[in-house]
Amino acid sequence: MQGVITLGEALIDFTPLDDQNMDFRKNPGGAPANVAVALSRLGVDVSFVGKVGDDVLGNFLAQKLQSEKVNIDNLVLTNEAKTAITFVTLDEDGDRSFDFYIDPSADRFLRADEIDAELFAENKIYHFGSISLIDEPARSATKKGIELAHEKNMLVSYDPNLREMLWDSLAEAKEMILSVMDEVDIVKVSEEELEFLTGEKDIKKGAEILKAEYKIPVLFITCGSEGSYYYLNDLGFVEAFKVDAVDTTGAGDAFMSGVLYNFNQTDLTLAEINNDFLEKTLKFANYSGSLAASASGAMAALPTLEEVQQLEL
Repeated sequence: MQGVITLGEALIDFTPLDDQNMDFRKNPGGAPANVAVALSRLGVDVSFVGKVGDDVLGNFLAQKLQSEKVNIDNLVLTNEAKTAITFVTLDEDGDRSFDFYIDPSADRFLRADEIDAELFAENKIYHFGSISLIDEPARSATKKGIELAHEKNMLVSYDPNLREMLWDSLAEAKEMILSVMDEVDIVKVSEEELEFLTGEKDIKKGAEILKAEYKIPVLFITCGSEGSYYYLNDLGFVEAFKVDAVDTTGAGDAFMSGVLYNFNQTDLTLAEINNDFLEKTLKFANYSGSLAASASGAMAALPTLEEVQQLEL
């Protein structure tokens, strides 16, 4: 069986049209929504579970996801709150910073009883992030997804995607992000997130701490333009594909989709995953992330399967 469920936020990124960060364009975004679109462009059957405002931006997001062939049967439109918006500003290297306008936003209102359990009987992988863990009822909805995934023997994938300014405190962020770490099979963190969660600057030591404490089967650590690591039984590294970065907003999500694409396609069980498979997976994911960083807009920049495969040749 194949197919991926992503759960979490869909929002609007306002991204700059010039290097002065003065004029902005509306772009669909939100990490789990980006991963859903990225997977669809790679040819994966994917369903998005979430909640947006029944407003002009929420309807725009629903239409966008549907146009990208993402199943939105579990996307709820609500009048409880508005769709979240974010202003993204870029520095000269294409690296971004965020200003969130959430008070709170509709995605925080997703309830556990709004999740269709049947969806979990039809898919192989459940993927989520930490933003849906910030507040109730979305926190319980996210954990309900984990529970349903375990019941159906699905792979569970987690990208903490830390956004410090969205949490009441860094202590709460760390506690909540780590609270589900022992319930997942695949984890992707940036090198900065690894240090935040473990207090360890050394990547190998930080990875060993997470692996040992939470028994994570497969761990990925991204290091931006340098490349990325995997940790199965030991640490392995794959260099990034070099590109001129324009906008890194969707690069991490494109990387994540590259990882999930390979786990979705393989016949290997989790116990059979080996270093050779992870090397190939990281190479594919690095290509996908690099392509996304070379164009503007989180979703707009997400590559197709053909584009990634061309780089692999």
